[in-house]
Amino acid sequence: MNEILRYSELRKSVHGRLLFEIGTLAILERHCVALSGRNGAGKSTLLRIIAGLEAPDSATVSYRGQDLSWRRASARLRGDVIYLHQQPYLFDRSVTDNIAYGLRRRGLSLREISGKVSEALEWAGIGHLQMRNARDLSGGERQRVAFARARILSPRILLLDEPTSNMDSESRGQAYGMIRRLKEEGVSIIVATHEYHTIAHLCDEHLLLQAGGLQQQDAAEDGERKIIPYG
Repeated sequence: MNEILRYSELRKSVHGRLLFEIGTLAILERHCVALSGRNGAGKSTLLRIIAGLEAPDSATVSYRGQDLSWRRASARLRGDVIYLHQQPYLFDRSVTDNIAYGLRRRGLSLREISGKVSEALEWAGIGHLQMRNARDLSGGERQRVAFARARILSPRILLLDEPTSNMDSESRGQAYGMIRRLKEEGVSIIVATHEYHTIAHLCDEHLLLQAGGLQQQDAAEDGERKIIPYG
């Protein structure tokens, strides 16, 4: 499986305290990774660094076969990597306007935008919500709009930060279905989660951010978990 993005010697401190130091983190094509860890371990910070939204103390990035500093890589990453917060911000506008926002910023024609938005509404099963104000939707509906808005930009990598927190079982099932379909479409995905067991069926790998390091978790023959150093 081909590697898309690799971070090496990644280090991040907050207020003078080392948050994490990771030797290597590689993201592979069509790969879904679960990222778990306690509150405060740095999962959200790590996702934001991967997305090019927050600077690390130091890191080397290999992207599309080219070694870059994080600063040089960040502008390129923002075009191909999308970070989706657990409570995605939606504009005080219709669902259609929210989904079309990124395409308008990219300068697409109205005809192109209309066609892509119609397809995205159908993909997410929210065509009946298209004229509703996004701020009036339920949590599950808002998350489906956020998924559609992310997918319409054709990301190579999608970073999901606790995407099913505070959802009922029906909404979780819909979110899991969209994650599965995105993976089938070729998107590489990292899911930060406190509830790995609920998303294990979608993931190819489970990484644990703990004690400032990244560890790979694998299933032992006896059914228990064993921890393997990562990177």
